[in-house]
Amino acid sequence: MERDDDESPAHVVKIGNPYFLAVHEVTNAEYEQFDSARKSWRNKFGASPGGDHPVTFVTWDEADAFCQWLSKKEGKPYRLPTEAEWEYACRAGTTTKFSFGDDLSAEQANLGVSKDGKKPQATMPVGSYPANAWGLHDMHGNVAEWCLDWHGPYEAGEQIDPMGRSHGYARVVRGWSWQLQSMTAKRYARSANRSGHLPDDANRCVGFRVVLGEMPDAKPLPPIVEPYQRDVKQIKASTEANKAPTFMNWAERKKNPAIPKDSWGPMFSQHNHFAAVTFCPNGDLLAAWYTTVTEPGREVAMACSRFRAGSDRWDDASPFFDVPDVNDHAPVLFCDGKRIFHFGTQSLKGWDDASNFVRGSDDNGVTWSQPKIIIPRHGPLPLSQPCTCIVDRKTGAMLLACDGDNHRDERVAISEDGGKNWKVQPGDMRAVATRYVIHPALVQRADGSLLSFMRGPHPMPAYASNDLGKTWSEVATPFPGIGAGQRVAALKLASGALVVVSHDNKTAITGGVFAALSDDDGATWKHVRKVDGVHGYMAMTQTPNGMVHVFGTRMSAASFNEAWLREGKPLEARP
Repeated sequence: MERDDDESPAHVVKIGNPYFLAVHEVTNAEYEQFDSARKSWRNKFGASPGGDHPVTFVTWDEADAFCQWLSKKEGKPYRLPTEAEWEYACRAGTTTKFSFGDDLSAEQANLGVSKDGKKPQATMPVGSYPANAWGLHDMHGNVAEWCLDWHGPYEAGEQIDPMGRSHGYARVVRGWSWQLQSMTAKRYARSANRSGHLPDDANRCVGFRVVLGEMPDAKPLPPIVEPYQRDVKQIKASTEANKAPTFMNWAERKKNPAIPKDSWGPMFSQHNHFAAVTFCPNGDLLAAWYTTVTEPGREVAMACSRFRAGSDRWDDASPFFDVPDVNDHAPVLFCDGKRIFHFGTQSLKGWDDASNFVRGSDDNGVTWSQPKIIIPRHGPLPLSQPCTCIVDRKTGAMLLACDGDNHRDERVAISEDGGKNWKVQPGDMRAVATRYVIHPALVQRADGSLLSFMRGPHPMPAYASNDLGKTWSEVATPFPGIGAGQRVAALKLASGALVVVSHDNKTAITGGVFAALSDDDGATWKHVRKVDGVHGYMAMTQTPNGMVHVFGTRMSAASFNEAWLREGKPLEARP
């Protein structure tokens, strides 16, 4: 299947507004007339070394600013092309997959391999490849190109000079690039393919070209409102607790979220994994996960479900977040009592080569701030999947535990200003580990120290830090190790008790999935119970009414309260 979900429905587009499109992508030499400091970015990470190579590491706003500067300099209306203008020029009168026909060779476009198809390469000087029928070079490959539009679904019916959506979180990029260094990537370089990036995601694969022409007259389409954003009550959560021991297996009740069978975008029924869950200030629950065909695939998106306070079931799954043709891996959700934070990655190579982003909602997930890159992929300590977020009780600093890029390290990023600015702490859990560890589940103990439970060989690895992640030491746990397809969840309850939910791979505790409770920050575990209904990569939260909710792989979910868990027997009493 070549057509992606966001390329439908097919519709007629007419270009009524005359414009000129640049023959080449903007080069380093041209851009440096606008910003001389950009010269220091030449040849970063092997991209764009020469003055005649396309400029890279340019945000959408910087590309737009260049157009404004050029307009003022020459007294002419320069801007970025609309998505429709770009595709019209790329096709150059063709209706085939590419402007050169239904196939594309290494001699016709730079998709990261040499013209003989034998050696990898990065950017090439503009004009190194044949022009299309209208004299435009590198409309397929070399670097992807920023467009004017926000990404969003197409509308059916004939359109004239369409302008995309009025708002969104990803800007459209077109044409694909050298980044995958394989001709198998040519499906992303099709004339119709729609890619995108967050506006501030400057990277080595994206540049731009300019349009000379007035802005089209058409009005942008309204932004999309997904089901989880609709009919959300803006009230304060109830704190009335159910004191009787309570446990709910939502699968057994047939009240889990669902994705329709054989779905192929924007959500996928095939593989739904890596869960996140948080309470909302109004008492709702919000869960998210990634939905895909294959984990390293570029189709990876995020889906979500809302459990509305007072309801008896999870809503069916809803699209949550997707930057097209970017691996949107590893959601983490966290609520500080007032604001919901959503963390994730923008990965260019599987789930690695990643930038981490954050966005926030102050109205229970109805609207969100523009996502912001907080840990860039070209920084000194790049990170990949975020795994857990907590707040330091003493300073109020936010702590985000993450896997390192390419799984080289395990670190904590810290923000001391409410999530606006972040730095990566120097302490690496992997550096003190005696075995392979991954996916930190972070909690804070009563004395202020951090405790991180990890996936790894038996017994379950754990690490402690007395300085908010600057240094780490290994600590012992009584839990079985866990492996592929599994992730431990840990949570400090409002009562002060510590809960761990994980898999009993040794069938030594309860079998299946267990929950263990400690009143002394992990020194002893006096209450353990089996938790049916949830599995895989798990996340956990506690609502203001005291209920504990666990969400896992394949949209599995279970809920219980502390009273139910305290009915469990001590861990040491188990065979």
